[in-house]
Amino acid sequence: MRKHTSLLAIYFASFALFVIALSIGAVASDAKGHKPAKPCSFSDARFDGTVDLHAVEEYQDALAQLLKQEKFTDLDCIADAARSGKTRFAGGSWKLHKFYVGLDTPRPGHPTQDDWKQHLKLVKRWVDDNPNSVTAPVVLARSYVSYAWDARGDGYADTVSDNGWKVFHERMMKAEAALKDSDFAGKCPEWFVAMMQVAQGESWGLSRFKPLFEQAVAYQRDYEYYYRVYAIMLSPKWFGAEGEAARFAEETADRVGGEAGDLLYFEIADEIVCPCDEPDFGHFSWPRLQKGHAALEKKYGTSLMEVNSFALMAVKFTDWEVAEGAFKRIGDNWNEKTWSNEAWFKQNRDFALQMGPMQAETRRNWREARANMQTQEGQVYRKELEQKLAAFERPCLDQSKGDLSKMEMFVQVGANGAVANAQTEKQPTPFVSCLMNNLYTSFSKKETPFAAPPNNPYWLVLEVDPATLSASAK
Repeated sequence: MRKHTSLLAIYFASFALFVIALSIGAVASDAKGHKPAKPCSFSDARFDGTVDLHAVEEYQDALAQLLKQEKFTDLDCIADAARSGKTRFAGGSWKLHKFYVGLDTPRPGHPTQDDWKQHLKLVKRWVDDNPNSVTAPVVLARSYVSYAWDARGDGYADTVSDNGWKVFHERMMKAEAALKDSDFAGKCPEWFVAMMQVAQGESWGLSRFKPLFEQAVAYQRDYEYYYRVYAIMLSPKWFGAEGEAARFAEETADRVGGEAGDLLYFEIADEIVCPCDEPDFGHFSWPRLQKGHAALEKKYGTSLMEVNSFALMAVKFTDWEVAEGAFKRIGDNWNEKTWSNEAWFKQNRDFALQMGPMQAETRRNWREARANMQTQEGQVYRKELEQKLAAFERPCLDQSKGDLSKMEMFVQVGANGAVANAQTEKQPTPFVSCLMNNLYTSFSKKETPFAAPPNNPYWLVLEVDPATLSASAK
């Protein structure tokens, strides 16, 4: 909520000054408030996710190169600036978070054991050379977490060997020790993210994990990565039940409220959605996810990564109209992490491009039908049509298979009184399928069973109630 316009203006003015200062090499402060001797010479201005799908990865590759060159002071400067400025890439991802993700695994490609040993050697040297660094111990801890998962593998738990589990836990313990030894819990939000990763790997359970989550939120409430990790912990494959992550996202977003709440709701869902058969995502609200994505782009601009994720969400909810627009924005910039492979991306894209316009037209017809039913002439015409519809309905009672539930139908009547189109929003019941078939047969015979509508063509909503028809027939 924007209650203090003057303070907001000051904030944006301050932010603008920060960005300008960073681009020319602003001087950041270390954990003790002392300015390093050399200013930040690294600029992230060229990493624009609005036009470059791989911008963040290129940023992380550049950081990895600085690590290999042992430019530890530069790395500290970059992290300190991202931390104090709370800066984000286009699309909203925090630069500080992407900084740590870029340094917790040897880059690029699939690291060998020699790569891991060299990587850990460099990070440990960074810790030793810069004892006041808030950043280095967290990088070391996150590296041990990633190294632990490298030993375990990404298969099911029962596929991991005894030695794999042993090495996994040993490395997790080293990660936890690195965090506890650093004593920087109150200096960096990523300290809590790393500790939550340890808790997840060590299977603390929600009774131990929740207090850590609450402590993290108390430290920095707007750091969405806390909520994203906690949502994963609430999924069925960890310690929760199906739908629990979605309920958590809803409750959390409601507490935040407004566009900020919707934005956070989208961010949490973005952690759950995947190119797989994971059922948990289906419990999220698609209308709210659309609001959240709109709020995200309004506040932080467009990111091709986020557009890919939004397209996948639209596919999951079979909203081909929205998916079509997202795929057109993506073009050929498909993200492998989102879609898994190009064939599946193209399959969904092509289907959305085909079905999107058809679905959009159907929705326009439905809106027109509902609008017609709000008028007096629409109500009068519907009653007249329903009286004559009974002749098409009665033969379908025997084909209802016992399902006498109500259902809405959207019907288009032409100038001559023939039903030219009939649709439902949901899978039609056997009774409704029979009724639609009877209406189609009448149309194909060029019959005109109904009165001319108020306009041509005319869409209206019918409530089909086979139970009432059955009772009246007795």
